[in-house]
Amino acid sequence: MRGLEKILLYKAASCTRCPIAKFILNRVLSTRGLSYSEIVEEKDTEKDSDAMAELLMLDSVNTPVLVAGDVVLREEEALKEKLVREAVEKWASSKGL
Repeated sequence: MRGLEKILLYKAASCTRCPIAKFILNRVLSTRGLSYSEIVEEKDTEKDSDAMAELLMLDSVNTPVLVAGDVVLREEEALKEKLVREAVEKWASSKGL
């Protein structure tokens, strides 16, 4: 899957909702037979200033934020499995997966 545009998950160690967002995203990907570790790039906004700058450019300051292609799910949206599933489906179909 080299060269594949990955799904981005902006997270922070202090974020109590980020592990839930990761769990939901992992579950959605696994139901499609896709590997979280191959498909998702995690970006820690507390440890990586570039990741924080990217987050700000997405008009967000809080995590979690999920970016799947042109779909951006912010905070509570990233915790709604239906929205995550729709974003992953759109992303996967655009990649021929």
